[in-house]
Amino acid sequence: MAVNNTEKSYSKMEFPLAMQRQDAFALDPTEIWPSLEAAQTYAQSDPTAYVGQKLAVVVDGVSTQYQIKNAAGELESLGGAVKTATDEEVAEMFNDVFGSENTGA
Repeated sequence: MAVNNTEKSYSKMEFPLAMQRQDAFALDPTEIWPSLEAAQTYAQSDPTAYVGQKLAVVVDGVSTQYQIKNAAGELESLGGAVKTATDEEVAEMFNDVFGSENTGA
């Protein structure tokens, strides 16, 4: 179960030192997972998981970003594929806005 940190006030710690990577690894080992199932298990059962936490799942060398959506530990994908309109859809939108006589055809 993920913790919802917006419900309580937690003490803050100042950290006046800068951190710099010394190697190619995550600073927080809970931010990167080898499978979606492992990330889901963490989000749903680890007491350090929190709502809004960003996680990366790397499968076959490809990373997909998720965040913990709610206190139940559900994950939601961040970003994703962008659908591009086809030429026909663009022409239809222009016709709807400007009228069919202005299509340039």
